Amino acid sequence: MAEPSLPCPTGSPDADALPRCCETHPDWPTLSQHLVEDFPDIPIDDLVGEVRRARDAVERVSLPTEEALAIGELIIRHQLMMRAGHVREVARLDPERHRRASA
Repeated sequence: MAEPSLPCPTGSPDADALPRCCETHPDWPTLSQHLVEDFPDIPIDDLVGEVRRARDAVERVSLPTEEALAIGELIIRHQLMMRAGHVREVARLDPERHRRASA
């Protein structure tokens, strides 16, 4: 039986896929080293912070190690791509204040 794939929000699994350097990573330090190489314009402290946040998130939901690394990488790469200006931030709340009609 084939492994189920994660749903793609665009409907096409290849559309707008985040680029990845490897199919899988054996551990968090290897993933971190690859991210440093892939995002040289991101300060190391910011990169480490993103890795820490993603790792905490996947550990909270008790994912198996291989799945945790894959999901964590997607989270981290997306965040780093936004920081580097490679993708637009689109999921933002409208900060505009709305006046309530007085009754």
